[in-house]
Amino acid sequence: MIKQEFPEDESAVVGSMILDPPRIDEVVPIVGAMDFSDRRLRELFVVLVDIRDAGEPVSIQSLVSRLKAYGSYDRIGGPGALGRLANTANTADAAYFARNVRNDSIIRQVRDTLREATARTRDPNQSPDQLLDFIDSRLAELRALDTTATDRTKHIAEATLGLVDNIDAAAQTESHRGIRTGLECFDRVNGGFQNGTLNVIAARPSNGKSVLAMQFAEGISRGFEFSLSDGGNYFISSQPAIPTMFVSLEMTEEELAARSLAAATRIDGRKINSYRVTASERAKLREAANAMRSMQLTLWEPHQASVSAIRAKARIASRENGLGCLVVDYLQLVDSEQGSRHEKETYRIGEICRQLKKLAKELSIPVVVCCQLNRDAENKAPTLSQLADSGKIEQHADTVTAVHRMRGDSTEAKLGIIKWRNGQTPWIDVTFDRQHCRFNEQEVWENENYCDDFAEYSS
Repeated sequence: MIKQEFPEDESAVVGSMILDPPRIDEVVPIVGAMDFSDRRLRELFVVLVDIRDAGEPVSIQSLVSRLKAYGSYDRIGGPGALGRLANTANTADAAYFARNVRNDSIIRQVRDTLREATARTRDPNQSPDQLLDFIDSRLAELRALDTTATDRTKHIAEATLGLVDNIDAAAQTESHRGIRTGLECFDRVNGGFQNGTLNVIAARPSNGKSVLAMQFAEGISRGFEFSLSDGGNYFISSQPAIPTMFVSLEMTEEELAARSLAAATRIDGRKINSYRVTASERAKLREAANAMRSMQLTLWEPHQASVSAIRAKARIASRENGLGCLVVDYLQLVDSEQGSRHEKETYRIGEICRQLKKLAKELSIPVVVCCQLNRDAENKAPTLSQLADSGKIEQHADTVTAVHRMRGDSTEAKLGIIKWRNGQTPWIDVTFDRQHCRFNEQEVWENENYCDDFAEYSS
């Protein structure tokens, strides 16, 4: 006979599955076998689901037969246990009891996490950063287990009407979807970056990917006004300053600051880096630096960082001050979780991309990451196949923007949106102001027209 100490909610779930087999389909999306604390009830749950999945009728007879075949009939308590489960089940509330079982399971896992974290504090090889990364990572995993808001299906009309409601609300407030970058020719094409997306900026070394990424971060964190067209009528809208974090694995904080000041003051970046500026230029630099106090941009310059470290930093920023966009420069410098670079690079990069995409969805922000193009992109129109370790990057990225500079010291450049899940792939003419670390807009080309025009540069 089943013992009294069996958890009441767990017994109610399994009993409902035995007494009213269609309830199996109702509880399985809510609860899993490992959510049961009692091993015998866990075993019964698995067997019942197996019978249902095999297309066989679920009955006391089929259940007993399967349990005996598995050698677990006596272990679960025999006929007394099955009879009691069936007789005490309240099938009408099966989903309610299943949610209780799920909640209890999450609470147990929280306790387990706290115990493991406490044990790790006694390990002399554990640094504070490693310990905090572990706690942040485990808590995020546990939050993801709470699917109460997403475990139901939606009718297509509910989803589409919800979108239309959002569009109507945006029209009333003159707001917009997506996070615009401040580079208007880019924003006009794709409306900016969308929340929950992974966006790659790709280029050969020294071709401006870090400049573009920093320019985007500054624009997003500063806020600005921009023009919109509605049936030929133009009106002014605005985007407020959005909290942004720039993770630099390549450049120092001072190098980033110098680039920002060069762009803001139009003072040659080489003069700023060498400290060879006049008194009037120093005054302009200080004025620009003070003006940046209103920007919601934070810089993080770790000597090295794994995705776990970046994820932990982003979560903390999101909790403490809010986070609307994360920029990482650049992908190939992110450490693997094991801290080893001996694994196959393609798989290592793929896993980093997958984790960054998960982070974008978890925090509901766009993640922008810089990436190297391989040598095949020298003096040619960039393509997706030229992404270093391209297959996995292409798979996980929602957008890929390629930066292509012309030969020599030419200021001519093009931004190509060579992957976009939700739109066309145009090319955008820009100029690159190397001295002031800035891209400036020209005009937008359609990709099909661009190919012929681009030939003179790539021949």
